[in-house]
Amino acid sequence: MSTKTFFSKGWPTRVAFLLGKYLPSAGADGLARLAARMLVSFNSDVRASVYVNQQHVLGAAATSETVRRNAYAVFRNAARAYYELFHNVGRGHSRVAEFTPPVRLLPEARAHLDAALATGRGVFILGSHIANFDLAGIALCQESPVPLQVLSLSNPSAGVEMFNRLRQQAGAMVTPITPETLRQAIRRLQDGGAVITGVDRPMGEGDAPVEFFGATAHLPVGYMRIALRSNCLLMTATCFYEEGEYRVVANPPWELALSGDRERDILVNVRKALVEIEGLIRRHPEQWLMFVPVWR
Repeated sequence: MSTKTFFSKGWPTRVAFLLGKYLPSAGADGLARLAARMLVSFNSDVRASVYVNQQHVLGAAATSETVRRNAYAVFRNAARAYYELFHNVGRGHSRVAEFTPPVRLLPEARAHLDAALATGRGVFILGSHIANFDLAGIALCQESPVPLQVLSLSNPSAGVEMFNRLRQQAGAMVTPITPETLRQAIRRLQDGGAVITGVDRPMGEGDAPVEFFGATAHLPVGYMRIALRSNCLLMTATCFYEEGEYRVVANPPWELALSGDRERDILVNVRKALVEIEGLIRRHPEQWLMFVPVWR
């Protein structure tokens, strides 16, 4: 059984949830360090994916020791992020003001979101899996002036379903991708609302070859069809762990480039979005929690 298959099952997630719910923070940090050391020490599909992903982000000049050090940080940061989700929401602390560590929507990010929504055209937020994207997404959902629809993985595994239930418990409107939820997203954007999805994780079916960090990656592009159909604004966003808190950041909203050639417009606008996502990941590559191979 592959590591990815193991963690997609329900019972490992339930065990991690119980540990996260009841374990004090001091013990959680020690456990995160231990898990990270184990994951970088033994061959697995997950370790291989993280190493390759980090090598692409850091560049060909990065030494094997630098890649290994970043991979260790990725695993440790991931363990800490999952613990914080389980410990906060699992213990009933579902409001952003109750989260530990603090999660803060930076003033410029709030201003960008307000400015986009003020146009009345809707805003599609394109996110990246950096730092604690769960708590950051919950913060965005709670602090958005309008209900924020979250487009998540289609056909979620038992493990992902448990994460979705926790996200919903904290007020996130999580909608796994189906034809109906995609239609809902289009209508919401056409009505001036807000939708968010991650764009840096391969989905399998529907992925397309795109340029990402100077090489050909296979990533989803279907979200851009939604944007083109609704003629909304686009905005890239994520969060970083800095100085003991999670900070939700966003780039200014932007207009779609339109030429009349639908397929060309998809690729041009996807490239613009990914350039901004690259810039966000480069700020803290060790916080990019990507455990599937982005580059084949």
